[in-house]
Order: sequence, then structure tokens, then C-alpha cells
Amino acid sequence: MNNQWGRNGSGPAAGRGGAGGILFASLVCLALGGAAGYAAFRFTGDSAPSDEIEQRDRRIADLAKELDARVQEIDESGRKADALLKENAALKQRVEALDSAASAPQAAVSEAEYARLTQETIPGLKNELELARQRIADAEALKARAEEAVRDRERRLSLGADQIARLEKALDAARSDENAAQTAETERLEAEADTLRRQLSEAQAAAEKVRTGDLPALRAEIARKDKEIAALKAQNGVLTTRVAALEAASRAAQPSRPVDGAEKPVRDTAKPSEGRNPRDAALVARAMQDTPGLDRLNDTQRDRLERTLVSGECVTNALGGVFKRVPVLALRNLMRDLDSDC
Repeated sequence: MNNQWGRNGSGPAAGRGGAGGILFASLVCLALGGAAGYAAFRFTGDSAPSDEIEQRDRRIADLAKELDARVQEIDESGRKADALLKENAALKQRVEALDSAASAPQAAVSEAEYARLTQETIPGLKNELELARQRIADAEALKARAEEAVRDRERRLSLGADQIARLEKALDAARSDENAAQTAETERLEAEADTLRRQLSEAQAAAEKVRTGDLPALRAEIARKDKEIAALKAQNGVLTTRVAALEAASRAAQPSRPVDGAEKPVRDTAKPSEGRNPRDAALVARAMQDTPGLDRLNDTQRDRLERTLVSGECVTNALGGVFKRVPVLALRNLMRDLDSDC
């Protein structure tokens, strides 16, 4: 399924590529038009006024600056994504370390605490981290596609410059030739210059369209992705805090080892579900009413979720009973409204 970043090229990223193509075509056509106009000036003497040429040069320079600004914004988004990847990798290492500690022999931790850590809290954190990693991977893929598009446009611009140089060379050669072939070549070049002037007019219209329509959309898209990166960073900060609190709780829950020969504590063989604390039904109903993401459930699923939460079940497990993939927003809101730690 396509996500909001256009992973198959048909979303906002594809629109950005189209706008960039128009901008590139505008630059090349402006450059070719300038060269052709100069050629016509040298052969016919009917050149455009110098102020029109200067205005055209300024327009080309302005478009080049605008392209450089877009490239800088893409690079800035890439640097933010790199920093977020590093922070996410560090968080993953801490969760893996906690998972390894939870899978070690549990002689020093009660069975109920061990079951809660391994079956409820840690899987929920891993699920949220996986969502964050997927979003960061999408951001990295978008950045790579944007950088490749910029490199391709630079290559095509270089080819356009070579074409202009060849045209200038051909014009100089034709001007120095005084025989009949010179006249035919000059007429051909003048016809080509007329064609390029028409292309220049079309390119100017396309450039105006980019300036008034496509560039604001690109700026809005970059701002939106900056906000998404900031949200991911904040989410990772929350996860880091929760993991640190969980590690501290695990260390605090470890009883001291009994001395050899001393009486060992009796193991608690009661199931975790027997220790549930039932919740107020009205509180659960209000929390579910205000929680986003639950509108996808049918009446039967909503009723089962409400009864499970009222019975005191962990929020993560209750949502997992009705969703194939636990929605992060629903999990966060229910944990907050029901004052649940899992």
C-alpha cells in the first residue's frame, strides 16, 4: 500500500520530480534562447536591446539560485534524517539489551514481573520502535531519490551547456565563411534561432507556472516533512524515557539472592491475569469515545475491547485482541486516559 511519502513514485515525491523537470527545462531553454539570440544579432544586426538581454540573464541567474535553494533544503532534511537514524539505532540497542536481560535466568525476579516485561511492555515498545524505523526508512528513500534527481538535472544542464558551445562555434565558422555555403548556413541558423525564440517564450511561461504554483507546493512539502521528522524525534525521546524507567523498575524489582542453605522464597504460581484490577466501566467508555483509530472496529469488536479493558487487562493486550497491528495513537491515548503502564 502506498504511504503518504509516495513510495511507488505516484505521491508527493512524483509531483516534486515533475516540478523539477519543468524548472530544468526552463533553465536549458533560457540558455539556448540566449545563445540563439546572440547568433541572430551577429548575423542579422536586428538584435534585442541590451536591457532585454540583461533581464534574460538575470532571470536565468534567479532560476539557478532557486534550484540551489531547493537542493540545500533537501540536504538539510537529509541531515535531520541521519541524526534521527543515529538516535533510533542507540534506542534499539538499549531495547535489545533490555530484551537480553529479560531472556536471562529469572531467579532474581518474580514470575509475574518477568511475564509482564516479556509479554506486555517490551513487545509494545518494540512495535512502536518498528513504526519509527519504517518512517525513517521512507524519509531516507525520499532523500536518496531527490539527490539522484538533482544529480541527473546537473548532468543534463552540463549537456545543454555543451550544446550551446557547439552552436557558438558553428556560428563563428559560418560567419568567417564568405562563399555561398555561408549564406545557406546563416539562413539555417536564423531559422533555428527563430525556433529557439519560440521555445524560449514557452519556457518563460513554464517558469512562471513553476514560480506561482509548483514552488510553493514544494516549500509546503518540505515543511511538512520537517514536522514529521520532529515528531519522530519526540516519539523516540518518549520511548527512551520509558525504556530507562523500565530498566530502573527491573533493577529495583530484583530481590537479594538467598544464602546457601537458607529457606528459598515460595514461587508465585498464580497467573498474571488473576492479579487484574477491574476498571470503572464509565471511565473506559469515555476513554474509548475520545480515542482516535477505534472507528475501524465493528460493534462486536468494540464491545469485546470495552469488556476486556473493564476487566483490567493490559491496554496493549486488549488492543492486540481486536487489531492485527496495534495503532500507536490509540495505545498512547488509552494508556494515558486509563492510567495504565502497559
